[in-house]
Amino acid sequence: MAITVKPLDAPLGAEIIGLDARNITPEDSKTIFDAFLKHHILVLHDQHLTDAELVEFGKCLGPIEKSRFISPLSGRDDIMVISNIREDGKPMGQLPDGEMSFHFDRIHQKQPCRAAALMAIEIPKEGGDTLFSNMVLAYATLPEETKQKLVGKTALNRFTYGATAPDMRDNAGPQCVHPVARTIPQTGEKSLYVCRLMTDHIEGMDPDESRKLIDELCDHAEDPRFVYAHQWKVGDIVVWDNRATMHARTDFSETERRLMKRVTIGDDQPPIP
Repeated sequence: MAITVKPLDAPLGAEIIGLDARNITPEDSKTIFDAFLKHHILVLHDQHLTDAELVEFGKCLGPIEKSRFISPLSGRDDIMVISNIREDGKPMGQLPDGEMSFHFDRIHQKQPCRAAALMAIEIPKEGGDTLFSNMVLAYATLPEETKQKLVGKTALNRFTYGATAPDMRDNAGPQCVHPVARTIPQTGEKSLYVCRLMTDHIEGMDPDESRKLIDELCDHAEDPRFVYAHQWKVGDIVVWDNRATMHARTDFSETERRLMKRVTIGDDQPPIP
């Protein structure tokens, strides 16, 4: 049975219908990758995969990267566990609690990942939604004067592991400089590439002017007209293009369990202007 790609009623994203993510043909892989490039976000429902099956599904989009932390809830080095489940007070997963500011994954590294696929296993009754902003659309709708300001500009991005808000960041974490606007190689689209959580300053600018411009760009990119909010159901898988979207998380009760498993898909080149 052929799978269907149904665009979401949102500024980005499409639902993949009729796919059993445990059994993917080469034709399915091509359809998924083409939809990924076009829509930036893919949503699949009613998928209940083992860790190994989730890894195999992720390979549709590229090579799988290793997780920084091996969780006892998986035991695999290619599965990132995002969870607030604790044993003896110790989190069993990464990024356990509450709200998280908008960010790009691994923008603080020389070669950020291309994509990620996240599967919901346990979710709270409310909250814990994931917000995705269309950074291609955000760039396209910038005033022309602002676009000209960004030509040739680069920004330093920092991250403190475990940080979920800008005021939790320090100068000791890993950091990397990337273009403020990047080009997606397969499509030629330009994507705004700064975020609230990790972008520290724009190189070569007065600090106050740099901070003002970053805040303006983030305010613009976080506007609801560019954002899709995914309200999770158990068995959902969401795939996102980490070059064309940034994402955030809404708050949820620390008294309710949340368990998500993710595979991270590597890229074959660093961001290009």
